[in-house]
Amino acid sequence: MSRLAGVTPGPLLALDASVVRGCLYQPLNSGTGILFAVSVAHSSDQVEGAAPPTHNAEQRSAEEPDQNQVSAEPAWKLAESWKRPEESSRTAILSFTQPSGPNHFLSKNSDAIDFFSLLFPPALVELIAKETNAHAKACRLLGCCPPDWVPVTGREVKGFLGLVILMGVHNLPDPAHYWSFNHFDNSYTFHRAMPLRRFQQIAAHLRMGSFVGELHGPGRSTDPLQAFRPMLGLLGSAMWDAYRPNCCLAVDRALLPTLEDEERGGGERGGSGGSAQPQVWLLCDSKSGYCHRLSIQLGRRRGLDLGFSVVPELVRDLDNKHHQLFLANSLASIPLMQMLLKQNIYACSSFPPPSPILPRPLWDDGELHNPGDFLQRQCGPLLVTRWRDTKEMGCLSTNAAPGQPDAVWRSKAGGLVTIERPMAFRLLQENMRGVDICKQLLACNPLGGVPQDRHWRNLFWFLVNLSVVNAFIVLRESRKDNPPAWVQDGLFSQLAFRRRLGNQLARCAQRHGEGPESPGPRGARAAAEEPVQQRHKMAKISSISKRCRNCNMKNLRHESVYGCTVCDANLCKRPSCFWEFHGLPPLHRGESPASSTGSDRSKC
Repeated sequence: MSRLAGVTPGPLLALDASVVRGCLYQPLNSGTGILFAVSVAHSSDQVEGAAPPTHNAEQRSAEEPDQNQVSAEPAWKLAESWKRPEESSRTAILSFTQPSGPNHFLSKNSDAIDFFSLLFPPALVELIAKETNAHAKACRLLGCCPPDWVPVTGREVKGFLGLVILMGVHNLPDPAHYWSFNHFDNSYTFHRAMPLRRFQQIAAHLRMGSFVGELHGPGRSTDPLQAFRPMLGLLGSAMWDAYRPNCCLAVDRALLPTLEDEERGGGERGGSGGSAQPQVWLLCDSKSGYCHRLSIQLGRRRGLDLGFSVVPELVRDLDNKHHQLFLANSLASIPLMQMLLKQNIYACSSFPPPSPILPRPLWDDGELHNPGDFLQRQCGPLLVTRWRDTKEMGCLSTNAAPGQPDAVWRSKAGGLVTIERPMAFRLLQENMRGVDICKQLLACNPLGGVPQDRHWRNLFWFLVNLSVVNAFIVLRESRKDNPPAWVQDGLFSQLAFRRRLGNQLARCAQRHGEGPESPGPRGARAAAEEPVQQRHKMAKISSISKRCRNCNMKNLRHESVYGCTVCDANLCKRPSCFWEFHGLPPLHRGESPASSTGSDRSKC
């Protein structure tokens, strides 16, 4: 297993990188630019597994080649080593007994922003603010920084992230439309958070680390992910600590968004400069989709199996706990499963038949004609299963006992029939979807309004979006028996969570009593000129009924002549719409609608 120099073992993210050039190219002005050329230190060390469990002679023969013959092939490569299950000895599969699930001390009154802060810690927000200001200062020395630039604060970074989340929920063609009363009903939130120009300035200078350290002389090598390491260290610790791993975990690859230049047909930037899109491998909970850890790879190492370059770092700290790992078929190999078994980690993976990882005679040993037919062969603790569903499939596992089929329903000729399914495939099909669930949650509401023209920007916003998804999963799993008051009918919706989180983060950037940037319809200019201590309260604000601003964001059509006197927004007369519109719990008990709503910003 190769490991980059400088990586400290611990509950951090697994980072594996290869030769990448041009990935961190950042233009500084229209005339000049800095090309940060990076290369990867080639170093290797040997992965040391935990002490192997005690196996019988047959199991040892399956795992170890003959010591007297150095050139002899491993036993699993010989067809005669694979026997029928009834001819092989049984291997005990130990149960998982470790505590699992959400691991935090948030109270029942905690809101969306509290769970986001659990996964995206305040120290990371301050790091982004510090590095953004440092980059802007460097640009000013080069004469390419806007003259009206003001150092960004941590609260502004939170507000900026909140606006980006809201832009992903409400997709508009032009970022300027979010500040337009004619194009967006919730534009008041954007005006109160920051002007459009300030948003664009932060988006252009946003950094999570220093890229200046990437510039080295021609004979020196460096880590191409050095700028990300401080962020990845904080984010990795938060991800690992907030949710204890369950028994079944899935490992698969997540795809980053395509570069904007490539979408417009300008793919030469990504292909000619030697740059490559980072590969991100996720370790996710098989049921909830929570991402415990991720591995970032830039390219592929020569002479190293993909599974050995990804899996060992992802499963760090999982040894001797009897977890069951479900691997993507591109990662699976018999030596990898043997190594995991020595660490008391069971594994399972599918593969298309015929597969070169098994001896060819195994594929010629019997044919599967009817749906439900299966054939199994065993070599020590390794179990190979061939099963025919609509087509023949293969499964390699160490976590399933032979046989023990269950019945599954399949459609046939307009009716339903049952077919047998061996336990190995039952475990695989029930627990392989963890990464797919995470990717679906990531794709439902992507972040918007920010440039994604560089691989490092794509990776940065992927990490932010992953933090939002993890925060939603922790909230859902923590409060599924006692949902918050703002969760309608006890059904957790990521869309509602993102709306609430975006509004709460955007409120962090507001200054008390600050009015909108520019006037809009229905008296927005008058609202901007009102006293600083103006209180938000419900009153009759129009002579004709207009659509409730809060219900309109939920695609509900309710009309009212009442609304907030400060926001000049029509709202339903019931208190819940007033509280939700201002980002407070619907069943708020502490204050009446006539009191100020600014106290909620204390969570920022």
